Amino acid sequence: MRALAFVAVLALASAPGCTCSKDAETPKAATQESPANDSGGDAEHSGEPLVDLPALAYVPGDAELVAHVDLRRLFASPLWQANQGLMTEDPEAKRTLDALAACDLSLDALKGIDLAVDDAGSRVMVSLEGAGVGERARLGCIGDKLFDGDGERWAITEADGATLLKLDGGDAIGHVVAADRVVFASRGWDSAVIERIAGGGRSPATGTLGETLAALDTKRAIWFAGRLPALAGQAPNLRSVSGAIDLDDGLALELGMVAASPELAGEIRGELDRRLKNLRGRLAKAALPEAALDRVELNVEGSTLRVRASLAIDEIKAIRALLDRAGAADEAPASADGAGEKAPEAPEDAH
Repeated sequence: MRALAFVAVLALASAPGCTCSKDAETPKAATQESPANDSGGDAEHSGEPLVDLPALAYVPGDAELVAHVDLRRLFASPLWQANQGLMTEDPEAKRTLDALAACDLSLDALKGIDLAVDDAGSRVMVSLEGAGVGERARLGCIGDKLFDGDGERWAITEADGATLLKLDGGDAIGHVVAADRVVFASRGWDSAVIERIAGGGRSPATGTLGETLAALDTKRAIWFAGRLPALAGQAPNLRSVSGAIDLDDGLALELGMVAASPELAGEIRGELDRRLKNLRGRLAKAALPEAALDRVELNVEGSTLRVRASLAIDEIKAIRALLDRAGAADEAPASADGAGEKAPEAPEDAH
């Protein structure tokens, strides 16, 4: 849904230079099978919330993945300041930014964005907070600039005295909660979101997801948490995954993974240790600084594996400069002596 994607594009493009592949392999034990998850969906989403977070205020109780981005801290970070120009290289991101500017909605006006996804990945909720984001004139302007006035893709309506947005022919609904808050939801989640907006409904912070959120550093600029394996058929050995990112001085990352057993957590750590060793060798061959790997910490506590890593802004700039030089060398035309010759391929690391 392009219209719903519009309200999330700022968050999805909020890590310039970061490439995430949905096909990345999750380390998992090959010799053991994950025990069956004996806690059903009802059990996972029952009981009192284990943590109270403003970011969860409009999230339905059956959400399996939640995330928050503090846009003000993101936009003020050295990493964003050094890389914000990359957003204009993506046509859709640039088009969205141009529409925001034309409608007097600068990035500085945006405060935060919250996202949630259900277990099948088919229902999405996005809550956007920022000065003036819910004002009717600006919403109408967005429809004109970004959707060419197409009422099927972006339509403003009224219901019971409240302003609503119908996106993509009603596949998603936007609720203007206040002048500085708009909450969007897929049609299948709309009734649950309405209940949450009214102050009712269940919090998602129960069961495994609640435990994961309670252990997460939600004071970071960006954080996320998800219950598994409902969201990850490719990672049956994991019960939950979470992460927090700090951008105040470079990049600091903390990941938490809860395995199905302590033994599996240990095996996952062993696999990550092996990959870090291989990565260190590759960095050395490429003349890239290895100091960052010295600050990678892998700790196992029971069934929980925690990964911590950090890069100072100067290290990020140095790595990027080296990569840029390497890229320029690769693009340089071949010399006359070497024309037509194919360079030998480097052998892949042994697995």
